[in-house]
Amino acid sequence: MQPETMMLDVTDPLEPQTAARLDASLDALFPEALSLLEDLIAINSINPLFPGIRREDVIGGETACTSRLGAWLAEGGYSTESVAPDPGRANLVACRAGVGGGRSLIVNGHVDTVAPFRPRDWLSGDPWRPLRQDGRLYGLGATDMKGGLVAAALALRAIAAAGIQLKGDLQLHAVVGEETMSHEFGTSAVIEAGFGGDAAIVVEPTSSPRPLSVNPISGGNFNLQVDVKGFGTHSGNRAATIRAGGAGDAAGVNAVEKAILVVQALQRLEQEWGITKQHPAFPPGLFSLVPGVFHGDAGVPSVGYMAESATVGYLVWYHPHEAPEAVRAEIERFVHHASQLDTWLRSHPPAFRWESNWPAFETSTDHPLVRALVAARADVLGPLPEGLPETAAFAAVCDASFLAAKGIPAVVFGPGDLREAHAINESVEIEEIRSAARVIARAAVGWCGVA
Repeated sequence: MQPETMMLDVTDPLEPQTAARLDASLDALFPEALSLLEDLIAINSINPLFPGIRREDVIGGETACTSRLGAWLAEGGYSTESVAPDPGRANLVACRAGVGGGRSLIVNGHVDTVAPFRPRDWLSGDPWRPLRQDGRLYGLGATDMKGGLVAAALALRAIAAAGIQLKGDLQLHAVVGEETMSHEFGTSAVIEAGFGGDAAIVVEPTSSPRPLSVNPISGGNFNLQVDVKGFGTHSGNRAATIRAGGAGDAAGVNAVEKAILVVQALQRLEQEWGITKQHPAFPPGLFSLVPGVFHGDAGVPSVGYMAESATVGYLVWYHPHEAPEAVRAEIERFVHHASQLDTWLRSHPPAFRWESNWPAFETSTDHPLVRALVAARADVLGPLPEGLPETAAFAAVCDASFLAAKGIPAVVFGPGDLREAHAINESVEIEEIRSAARVIARAAVGWCGVA
């Protein structure tokens, strides 16, 4: 690779003729790209490791998506390869080799989706039946993140169709497993198979604080399960457990109510975090403790008992500059102190199961790829009003964390709205796909260099 001083300044706009050829090629391919997105949405590619999903019901959907996407890129002159540590779940690597002397770029996105809920309530009557309406395309995965993958594929094909020869290699990685943090089957597996690069764009929806934001940082999160024990007895014993002069804990302890005490304690900690844990790139209150699952009973689903056990499932969003071990210790310490105020929890403390940790990532706002995306966005969408920050934090987590863990600087940028992700009637604005593709194409050309 040549020294950076020998490279084109990534913030330089493309020559007008080059930009015009690129946009013309992209516009010509755009109808095909939308049809491709509809084809991808129509494929059920629920992650087979997603909670409540049987592998045999969905296996092969991810591979069908990567095969369809690979075929479309191959039509544009890209070589394609498959990486599949799980034989039923193939990742796609599509590559166009540069002539040398430039920087290589990965554009990364995932083909797996979450499971839909209330499927009959979707506008089309089926999450896998794409629907164009009012300038939007509806369907499961439209925003998260088949729309981003199609924008990336459109950008890559437009570069080739415009006859722009790059110095550095340009790759698209369409991967499996992201929705369950199974990067060992997806993003990490592809990198370990030898398909690395000098930097990466991850095309997740970056809608905060405005559409098509440039996001070089995210927080981290934990999947936390808190288990609380009770003493399950007949529900008629309740009076003796709560009234003065009764037997108290000896008559029964309702684990559901004790778990509620844990929830209330963590709500107080969350309020503290809103003041004590801040970062200029993140909106206030992003670092939070979100109870998403609550279950308790006596071993049978009957209200005739006081619950013997209860579990609360949390997603914990933490500050990118905090060590995960410190976050864990703070939460456990806070709940321990709160438990000392309760006669039962004092001697039967809640148990913590830290089931996963999705690490934060951060790329300097001065990194050349960040600057390339900021400049390309301004070229396509116009400059931001004076005083607004050029970059912001990604308000979720994604495979950028695992690219960064492999030493590959990553930036998140793509079409779609995070409020649409995992929601009924998920959709993406159609013109936003075109705009995202134009930005990605410009940034890729600037980063890789024109031969």
